[in-house]
Amino acid sequence: MEQPCERMRMPGPWFDELASGGGSPEAVGFLASAERNRRLILLAEVLDRVEEHSGAMAGPESVSAAWRLVTEAARHQPDAVEELLCSPQTGSWAAHLLRRLHGSAGGPPLWVDAGYLLAVSLVACALARLDADLTVPVLDGAVVLPTLGLARLEKPGSGPEFDTATARLRGSKLTLTQRGGRAVTVIPLSERETADWLPLRRLGPATWLDDVDPYRDLAEPIPPERLEDAEVDTWRRLFERAATVLRSAPPGPGRLRVTDIRRIVPWAGTSGEPRSGVVSATTGDAFGSMVVSRPATGMALAEAMVHEFQHSKLSALLHLFPLLDDDRAEIHYAPWRPDPRHLTGLLHGAYAFVGVAGFWRDRMAEPAVVDGDLAAFQFALLRTQTGRVVRTLLASDRLTPTGRRLVDGLAGTLCGWRREPVAPAIAARAAAAAISHAVEWRLRNQNRPGGAPTVWSDERLRLYREPPTRPVTPDELLAAGQPSAAEHGYAATLRATPDDPHALAGWLLATAALHPNRRRLLRHPERLSAALASTGTTPGTPAMATLADRLCAA
Repeated sequence: MEQPCERMRMPGPWFDELASGGGSPEAVGFLASAERNRRLILLAEVLDRVEEHSGAMAGPESVSAAWRLVTEAARHQPDAVEELLCSPQTGSWAAHLLRRLHGSAGGPPLWVDAGYLLAVSLVACALARLDADLTVPVLDGAVVLPTLGLARLEKPGSGPEFDTATARLRGSKLTLTQRGGRAVTVIPLSERETADWLPLRRLGPATWLDDVDPYRDLAEPIPPERLEDAEVDTWRRLFERAATVLRSAPPGPGRLRVTDIRRIVPWAGTSGEPRSGVVSATTGDAFGSMVVSRPATGMALAEAMVHEFQHSKLSALLHLFPLLDDDRAEIHYAPWRPDPRHLTGLLHGAYAFVGVAGFWRDRMAEPAVVDGDLAAFQFALLRTQTGRVVRTLLASDRLTPTGRRLVDGLAGTLCGWRREPVAPAIAARAAAAAISHAVEWRLRNQNRPGGAPTVWSDERLRLYREPPTRPVTPDELLAAGQPSAAEHGYAATLRATPDDPHALAGWLLATAALHPNRRRLLRHPERLSAALASTGTTPGTPAMATLADRLCAA
């Protein structure tokens, strides 16, 4: 704490390891150290900025007095206080408060946001077994203690939304007294839940399952959403299975150590709702943290953990190096998104999905753990899609020399993977799935008034991944390798709903499989859409096929 930050220089081999999409423990450890330095710099700015606002603290304590408690605690328990300051909870709060002080974010009264510093000071004292007396903010009847848990003074909604409480820490006990309200005494380092104390629970030795901290989301503060014990048990089983999957892989692109995952936040509102598709997200303010909807299987959780930790690594690299000069124009195709993306989003996607492709590549060698055909399909699909994005990035003139070195590393990984064999039938389905998404994306996002994107999902992907044995619908027929029947089905749909981009994309895919001369339209399918509109040709009729041939011959 006396010398919080030191100059750092990343060894070139470590950068290249990370550029490949992977990273040794030493390389990832360097990123964690760099994030630690950045965190302390942000905290220093928080202290300076808050001091500029009179009345910004929850009580009479000054900012400097609160920080003195942290430094005193660090002298007694340096490792514990270091973990507190480098925790995702502290990082998300500090970044939110700075955005707020700079006028780019909102939230509760400023003294509530700034008062989190007092809660950090209180936790630091508890970790160091020091006595303390502080005034801390109360949010809807509760006091949060970062990385430890939540003390409940009254039932939610029964009192003021925002208030203060005096905190008296003596030994292992903490007594909180709300103004004009009841007093509760809790043991903040205890992991035993009581009516007044909701401890933060763990999925593993190094990983929190955070359902109470107000700064656990991606941006704005949110209220606690305490999970039932049965739900926590389910999360622990899923995490244990995910950890088993991840431990089986040797070092390489897209792999991670489970201990690098510091916190998992259940996606708000999804408790008890397992789903085949996992929703997940990450913020660069909290290295090793992620928001995840509860998946159906440990395999799905493992995949989400790999995906989101890739984002954490790239965010850390972006904090260290200028990788690209992004004009923020949302015009680029990203195969995993329904909407156009800017270059930074494209880079994040490429880095994340190189990791996910590596994850499925590893699973191909584990037929006893997962369906080998599924793993091969996912690997083949993602190496194709991500390769396309990497080529887009390399063709851009916006990459810095360091950014080009990073993207060259991703390209090298994908180039090596392209030479790895996948069963021809599976590779063909993966290629068809990649083309299918690209064709429909262009129809939905090109020639839109004002460039406004539409929200849609790739309904054919599941069918290409697991072709139906008894196909009926046009999508099923196409995925099952029956393009003639599919073409007729899509034509009938277009006659009924001429503006259906999904049906038009399907017709193009089917007719290109039957008539090789029409394959040129798959690169720019919006040309056919525009020609239909300008000529008044009725979609789904023989005249549309004639128009398609004319466009291809032009």
